[in-house]
Amino acid sequence: MSERAGCGVDRRSVLKTAGAVSVTAAGLTAGAPGAGAAAVPPGASPDVSWPGPRSVPVGEGWLARRFTAGDEGERFSSPGGGFSGEGWIRARVPGTVLATLVAAGRVPDPYYGLNNLRIPDAGEVGVGEYTYWFRTRLDLPKRAGEGSGRVFLELRGLNYRADVYLNGARINTEPLVGMFLRRRLDVTDAVRPGKENVLAVLVTPPDPPGDPRSGVGEFEPAGTSCQGGDRLIGSNVTAQVTAGWDFWQPVRDRNTGLWDRVGLSLTGPLVFASDPKITTEITWQGSLAARATLSVTASVRNTTAMTLGARLKVRIGERTVKGDPVTVEPGRTEVLTAAVTLDDPRLWWPHGYGAPHLYPVTVDLVSEGRKSQAYRTDIGIREVSSAVDQATLGRRFTVNKTPIFIRGGAWVAADALLRLSPENYDDQVRLHQQANLNLIRVWGGSITERPEFYQACDKYGVLVWQEFWITADCNSGASNPADPQLFLDSARDAVRMLRNHPSLCLWVGGNEGPPPGDLDGRLAAIVQDEDGTRPYVSFSTDPDAGLGTDGQFSDGPYGILYPSQFFDGTWTTHRTSTGAPQPFTPETGSVGTPVAETIRAIMSKADAEDFPQVTQATWPPNKAWNFHLWIPFFNGDDITKDQLVLYKQPTTLDEFCEQAQAAQYQQYKAMLEGRNAAMWRWYTGGVIWRSAPGWTGLRGQLYDWYLEQTGGYWGVRKAGEPLHPQLDLSNLDVAVVNNTRRASDPAHLTITVIGPDGRVDESRTRRLDIGSVPAVDRQVVTSLAAVLAPDSFQLVKLQLRDGRGRLVADNTDWLHNAPGPQPDLAYAPLRNLAPTPVSAHATRSRRGGEDSVEIVLRNRGDVIAFQVRIQLVDAGDGKRVTPLFLTDNYLTLLPGETRTVQAHFRRAGRAERHVLISGWNASIGNSGRVPIREE
Repeated sequence: MSERAGCGVDRRSVLKTAGAVSVTAAGLTAGAPGAGAAAVPPGASPDVSWPGPRSVPVGEGWLARRFTAGDEGERFSSPGGGFSGEGWIRARVPGTVLATLVAAGRVPDPYYGLNNLRIPDAGEVGVGEYTYWFRTRLDLPKRAGEGSGRVFLELRGLNYRADVYLNGARINTEPLVGMFLRRRLDVTDAVRPGKENVLAVLVTPPDPPGDPRSGVGEFEPAGTSCQGGDRLIGSNVTAQVTAGWDFWQPVRDRNTGLWDRVGLSLTGPLVFASDPKITTEITWQGSLAARATLSVTASVRNTTAMTLGARLKVRIGERTVKGDPVTVEPGRTEVLTAAVTLDDPRLWWPHGYGAPHLYPVTVDLVSEGRKSQAYRTDIGIREVSSAVDQATLGRRFTVNKTPIFIRGGAWVAADALLRLSPENYDDQVRLHQQANLNLIRVWGGSITERPEFYQACDKYGVLVWQEFWITADCNSGASNPADPQLFLDSARDAVRMLRNHPSLCLWVGGNEGPPPGDLDGRLAAIVQDEDGTRPYVSFSTDPDAGLGTDGQFSDGPYGILYPSQFFDGTWTTHRTSTGAPQPFTPETGSVGTPVAETIRAIMSKADAEDFPQVTQATWPPNKAWNFHLWIPFFNGDDITKDQLVLYKQPTTLDEFCEQAQAAQYQQYKAMLEGRNAAMWRWYTGGVIWRSAPGWTGLRGQLYDWYLEQTGGYWGVRKAGEPLHPQLDLSNLDVAVVNNTRRASDPAHLTITVIGPDGRVDESRTRRLDIGSVPAVDRQVVTSLAAVLAPDSFQLVKLQLRDGRGRLVADNTDWLHNAPGPQPDLAYAPLRNLAPTPVSAHATRSRRGGEDSVEIVLRNRGDVIAFQVRIQLVDAGDGKRVTPLFLTDNYLTLLPGETRTVQAHFRRAGRAERHVLISGWNASIGNSGRVPIREE
């Protein structure tokens, strides 16, 4: 690429090498022999003392300013009183230029209405628009770098090209390039311990940034800024989705900035050249883990001109061991090892199969009897593998010798503007776990998430399928990426960063297509060399890896379907050689309309109330809904009729969104139940496209930007219950699905049929004794083909109870029992149900930083209460509180039925909360508000 930064700005005017200091600048990769060794002056005795190692975060006091010709990093980074803050704004670090501008009010919130169209795009106006300085002061301990100690500036994520200045001098001799390559700069000779230190970083966007318009404009049709725009973004090693996709509007600055943590690391003379590698090997006695051996391998670099001794000290739980001592010559890198054996280890399991137990591990690098650097992490002891299942031809995942039926969600990014936090990662991964999803696919068109995301996946037992930064859309030619070595260096660093996470189960080269040229083979070699414990497959739909069926593209579908199609296999046209439906689908998408409160929060009242009342002939909806990429509840003229208006033609936004939640509940529940019905016969699992929103979009999501769950979320959670009774909507078989690794205990199943008036038809109620269901399997227990009334609307509720009569699981379906598509207004009886009184009370208990509330609901009428919804609101202003973690929602209560739901939410000081209960026909006093009583 050109040295020009765009908009007439010449980067060379600010890269003045004369003032550069001698500093080691490298990514977290092994340094070259001799690199970074500090010389001992002639006649001086070597000083082998150093302060204890520590980390110093650099996250406060940042300022930002757009680059202009004549700017000098030496001047901006000079200590003293000569700096003027005029023209600078408070910066968000970690964060991006656009996130900073939004926070400062310099540009409108791009997530609201059509605001994004008012923000200049780097692909249209040039990258100079978002070439920015970031400046801050550093606080260093007085003894930093003393003796043989070293001081490193760590940049965990910058995008895309940067130059670093410290205390009046440029630190790097060559620009730092690439979004995914961590940087550790040895600044020992540049810092001033105990005095003022000033850091300034100039960051330039990816270039070329790509043009999101791709020649067709942003409204014809919805999402025409799709698939990377003109695809030129793919020449960079960056997040391609920022140029726009069919589910994601363009991020105007292309995520330019210091987007991940900045910090200082104070060490001794020996340092880890890369993240230590920790592997576990289990010795099995039958199905029991008798012993586990934890092996640690670390590349260690000597930064001095002295020969030093080194060894590892490893602590896991209560055990501590020391590795063999090794001599490290000046400036050289050596490999150190240590091993720990644990008897009767507690294993890490994916959600639903056991507890995800984690062991805290500390690896100390010791020299001359003192700690020089430390590495800390949590590890899980497990054995993970995946391969093509010969029975289904789909990919079969196995953990600890147990087959895992995959219920996955595709993840693009936690936030399109990369406003990332450990708390938000924890909330979103927790939402996946509580939806009974056991895998997250990190999509290749976006970013490698930050370590805190993978820590949350480890904590909650959610497996991770990790892709590299390749898409068939933007990398179909051998010229993308333009710098293959940068791509490979970034990939190596990513593997090193992530390889110790027990949740990580699969490396994938790219989305819907392999990495171009020889990158595929070289990526495979990197994974084998740097990890060696997990498989690598070339691309997400690779038929040879059990992820596709017929050629390169076998994803989808992405529109709404008739629920019965997920059971009879007609939901997809992709078939195996045996004629069966595709056994593992990396992407199956559908609708994703949020609740009415969210719609009103992301666009004007006028746009929100102008909700879509469209057909194929009158598409698209108004510009705001269209720009947020809403997709309809019909699929073409003749594929699927509008599932939302089967209830009635809505006349208000609230009715529209209520019916959307019911349709989504039914759609996503059927999507997963259909796979349950043919578990291991047709399917080995699948991934929902998408589970997480990332912005205020209106398609393909299980919860929205505010972390409010849709009806689809609760359908997914229901289908993945540990023990789940379900109705096959194609043939009316009733089955019990065991989603655990142990055979179930005998149970009792009650089948209740409800007529169109909402009353129970006792004549068709059935009670069955259910025997044990094998682990990770399903068992058909009866058929309702002769029980349900033909050509009629009805509901079926299945209630599974244990031997003591306690409710284990319940499941409600509504259907018009007739072959073929539902007739118009098939579900209208649900809109005509008589009101029924529902009582509720809520009792609080407290644990840790959370409040827990037990909510007891009772239907006191003689008709069902349909789609009973639970929310949490502020007791004063009535505003909703999110996220709210519930054990159930959008319930159907039988006459006289009592249900208990557990709610958890983050404590917010002394703020008082109320539970808010609503439902289609639920009559609740006090406008549905339920005060929370103390336990």
